[in-house]
Amino acid sequence: MQKRTLESKFFRTMLLVTAVVGLATLAIVVVTSIRASSRHLADVQKHIDEGIVSKGKVLVENHALALRSMTLDNAFLDMQALVERAVREDGDLVYGVYVSADGETLAHARAGVPASEEPPARDAYRTLGIRENELVVRKFTAARVRRLGEDLLEVVAPVVGEDGELLGTIRYGLSTRRMREALSRAEAESSERLVHSVVLVGSLVTLTMIVALLLSRVQAGRITRPVAELTAAARELASGNRSVRVRIGLADELDVLGESFNRMVGELDASYRALEEANQTLEQKVAERTLALEQKNRDMRLLLDNVDQGLVTLQPDGTMAPERSRVVSTWFGDSDGPTAFGDYMSRCSPAFAARFRLGWEQVVGGLFPIDVSLSQLPERLTRDGRTFAFRYLPFGGDEALEGVLVVIADITDRVAREHQEARHHELLRAFEQVVRDRAGFEAFLREAERMVQAICSGNLAHDVTVLRRALHTLKGNAACMGLSLVADICHRLEDELAEGGVLRAETLEELAERWTALSGQVAALGAGRPASIELTEAEYEALVAHVLRLETRDDALLRRVLALRHEPVDAAFRRLGEQASTLARRLGKGDLEIEIDGGDVRLEPKLWSPFFAELVHLVRNAVDHGIESPEARAALGKPPRGRLSFCARREGDALTFEIADDGAGIDWEAIAERAEWRGLACRTPADRVRALCEDGITTRSEASGTSGRGVGLSALRSAVLARGGRLEVHSMLGAGTRWTIHFPRVPETPPGLRSPTPNPSEAHQRASFPEVEHS
Repeated sequence: MQKRTLESKFFRTMLLVTAVVGLATLAIVVVTSIRASSRHLADVQKHIDEGIVSKGKVLVENHALALRSMTLDNAFLDMQALVERAVREDGDLVYGVYVSADGETLAHARAGVPASEEPPARDAYRTLGIRENELVVRKFTAARVRRLGEDLLEVVAPVVGEDGELLGTIRYGLSTRRMREALSRAEAESSERLVHSVVLVGSLVTLTMIVALLLSRVQAGRITRPVAELTAAARELASGNRSVRVRIGLADELDVLGESFNRMVGELDASYRALEEANQTLEQKVAERTLALEQKNRDMRLLLDNVDQGLVTLQPDGTMAPERSRVVSTWFGDSDGPTAFGDYMSRCSPAFAARFRLGWEQVVGGLFPIDVSLSQLPERLTRDGRTFAFRYLPFGGDEALEGVLVVIADITDRVAREHQEARHHELLRAFEQVVRDRAGFEAFLREAERMVQAICSGNLAHDVTVLRRALHTLKGNAACMGLSLVADICHRLEDELAEGGVLRAETLEELAERWTALSGQVAALGAGRPASIELTEAEYEALVAHVLRLETRDDALLRRVLALRHEPVDAAFRRLGEQASTLARRLGKGDLEIEIDGGDVRLEPKLWSPFFAELVHLVRNAVDHGIESPEARAALGKPPRGRLSFCARREGDALTFEIADDGAGIDWEAIAERAEWRGLACRTPADRVRALCEDGITTRSEASGTSGRGVGLSALRSAVLARGGRLEVHSMLGAGTRWTIHFPRVPETPPGLRSPTPNPSEAHQRASFPEVEHS
């Protein structure tokens, strides 16, 4: 039965294949014959069309030559006779018409219509369905048209005089009846040949199928016999007879299959024998492997008990595996039974545990890549004066997370070394500032000391705005001076103030301790001492007294002598320029071109230090917000180096400062949007300037270590108003910004004669924000 079934399947398969091949061959022959017939008919039609067109062209061109002379001789009867004779003698012509250039029918004839002795009507051409816009042609044309109820080929040629003047148009309609008859005969012949081809090919295909089926029947018997023998041998093997073998003897793939079957039976027999032997020693092998596994576990336990890193394995649900290094329990305590890592760490730091739980939800949620989710887990913990670093290493397959290995390291000593190195670096930068600009650094120390005392004493806690300005100013100046630790502490205090509205006592204490230590170290370097001059104090006072006792009082000389105590404003500008250049290089904006023009202006450092401390915000904004990178400037057609200029000038008692850059300018539309969101006026340019100098107004989406909190310009405005000054700003997008600060009354008179500085409230009443040029 099996053999007969295989033969039947093989026979049906061969029958199907033969039928498909035969039908495909027949289809190809039919399609090829049809395509050849179509091309033949197309060629016949093309030749007939070309013949008719050629005949019509010869006819109309010859008649055009004859009609030219007849037209010039006004031989109207000859014209009519010529057209009538052509229509009468040529059986393919259906009509002929000759129309003058003026649209008058000069000759007209139709097949089957008797000739008339009367001249044709002027518009006789209309009886043929010819429109007026079709009458005149400039060259021979041939087109298929339908006129007088049948399809015609119409040939038209112009009748042109010897001077090229158009005399008329001769037109004949040729019947396509003979062409259609010829095409019909060709189609009939093509169809007959196609039928003959199909019958012949079909007969050949049928004969081929019969022969193929006979050969398939014979071959099926040869193939299925060995398969039947293999099937019988397989049944014997299944019944337990492992000595069964087959012999095919065909020297083909089936013979190879038979040999493989025999080899498989031999190997299976050997395996059964080996298995029987193994069963006899199974218990002994299990005991040996159990002993080896226990030894490995003891080695692993020894490793975990002596490694100096904490190793904890977390399951996908956040539960700690029971096996962990001993140092974990030493650092964070023991756990009772299976415990979630977040709950275990909450005993040491609730804040750490809360961050871990929140981050672990992202890890197991699978919304983000595993590396991104693990980066959200807390990486550092400080407890009992020690600092621990946490690393999270995932393991498992590509599709599912099987667990995370937490590697914990005690980095207390490393953090202490890094902090010590940072303190040494900060002291080195302070020493560099002392060497480079002793007077400027002393002015910074005095102003910073005042700010640190105000911040740490709590005197500013009642006014959050003033406190925020003081922190921002101290951070900016400390960063410019290279005091990175102080700037970092101020940045953390700003974050605490922004998040909770209060400053942590621990951070304030850290700021006070760091400033005290730094001040002492800087004092040991010699900074902070009173500045020395060439003259002693007594000599200087004697010089002033001598100038005052002159018989002819020289006020200009007196101002110069008194100004010797003061600092040239050029020095303050140079400090600002150096800070701007350092910041530009750190932000990847290259070197700056600094221009300084302080004239002969000198200012008393103690009185003007607060102003210059706040002026640094303007400089930092110019670098961070305004000056573009060298690549961006090149794309805009600007010089690669950004330009920042400082200028001071006196006009009588008035003092004016100008700070300008050639950067991107102020985005007034963004300022207006932020002001409108805050509920501030923003309709006029003056409104936008006021909004720009308000607390919290910034175009940045998030704060950086340089800018973005909207505090700097507000602090500068307060310092300017406190001295009775006013701010002006001129800015154009893509061209830069120029800030002008006017102080209308800064007299150069002796200290005893100087008018008092107006108080902040009076100054605020006199201050104004003029119109702003911007685009």
